[in-house]
Amino acid sequence: MRRIVVSFAAILLAASATHAATLQQTAHFTGATASGLFELYMTGDGQQQITGLPARYLDADGNVVARASVGDSLEAFCFEPDRCGLAARILDIAEHAGRHTVVMSWWNFGWASAAEVADYTVEGRGAPDSTLVLTFADTPAGAEIRLVQANVPDYKVVIPNPDGSTETGPLSQIVNTHWNTLYWDGVRRLTSQ
Repeated sequence: MRRIVVSFAAILLAASATHAATLQQTAHFTGATASGLFELYMTGDGQQQITGLPARYLDADGNVVARASVGDSLEAFCFEPDRCGLAARILDIAEHAGRHTVVMSWWNFGWASAAEVADYTVEGRGAPDSTLVLTFADTPAGAEIRLVQANVPDYKVVIPNPDGSTETGPLSQIVNTHWNTLYWDGVRRLTSQ
């Protein structure tokens, strides 16, 4: 775990120098367990149950895996076959009784939706990947997921939605909201059944 803390501190320093935000959230799930939430998150089927859209974890050779491990990639929010809105890679996993942590590089299509071309720092991708740390922990009432996401671009974006509407604003604020509406609400729906 020390390796993660040292690396994460360096990421936070880098994020502050690049006009990017660091997001922090804690979502609570009454009656759930940290292990159950972690297993749900670490499978493509679980990701799809949470978001309602196709998702899959792939190994380094591009083969679909049942449960993700270090080095595997996540493709999620797949609105069309082989066209997914989210690309992530698992950098590290730490599992202990009642507590699980996953560290991922994280990019979604919002990174490439800058309103101003001058905001792009990586051609074709908009900005470098963010770094996501999710910690799943048991609590007296159930379980929680603590999120820290560093290096989320702060530039203004215009993101088209499937219904034809658009979301406009700082990408970091939109990503912060989407964690609630696209992930935590889905997890709550599944854990309350």
